[in-house]
Amino acid sequence: MKQAEKELEQAKREEATEKPREAEEQLRAAIAHLARILRQLREEELLRELAKLEGRLRKMATMQNKVLEDTIALAATPVEQRNRQTDLKAGDLAFAEKNITLEADRAMLLLREEGSSIAFPEVVSQIRDDTATVSDRLSQTKIDLVTQGIQQDILAALDEMIVALQKAQRDLEQQQQQQQQQGQQGQQGQGEQPLVEALAELKLIRTMETRIKSTTDRYSSLLESGSSSGKEILPLLQNLSDRQNRLYRITRDLVLKRNQ
Repeated sequence: MKQAEKELEQAKREEATEKPREAEEQLRAAIAHLARILRQLREEELLRELAKLEGRLRKMATMQNKVLEDTIALAATPVEQRNRQTDLKAGDLAFAEKNITLEADRAMLLLREEGSSIAFPEVVSQIRDDTATVSDRLSQTKIDLVTQGIQQDILAALDEMIVALQKAQRDLEQQQQQQQQQGQQGQQGQGEQPLVEALAELKLIRTMETRIKSTTDRYSSLLESGSSSGKEILPLLQNLSDRQNRLYRITRDLVLKRNQ
């Protein structure tokens, strides 16, 4: 009887130990399940944000293409034939360019609300500054190669952003498929996923650097050919210098992961 009593007490202790162990396993499973749900929601949110931003930039590109085409057409008017009507048309183009600036502000708001990207907001900021410069020049009926060149820079920057956003969407969709195939085991414990990966940011920084160089070369050619004066080009070169400094800072921030 004493032996039977010992065995009964031992069984109760083992059962008491087993229940907390089962509860712990269930809790861990629940936490893992919740983490998968949160990750899926984050990925769905990122896809929506990427698509929304891409749509905004495509709209800006369409608007900018139209303003550039109209600027080139207006610039074809011989200087001696330009009059008040030319000024009015240039003013209309300046107003259209301001609308692009407003779209850039909305795109910037999307990026600031999301908050994880460094290079993308800088590109949008540069685009916004360029549209403001173009609008100001058009309001003064400056429809020359300088104004047209800045508009072309805007379009190039928009194209770069759109391509990068498309790739980010494809990568995210591919990542979702891989996670489903692997039983939703990917990316646990890595923190919140950014809007775009660091590699995409670095590639965009590289294209920004290339564009600064090509724009500098274009301004140099305009000065050498006498198409533009140093007084007009100097502020634009100063702006490029400021952009180069900002490019250095965002590259440093990206390396130091200050966006995380």
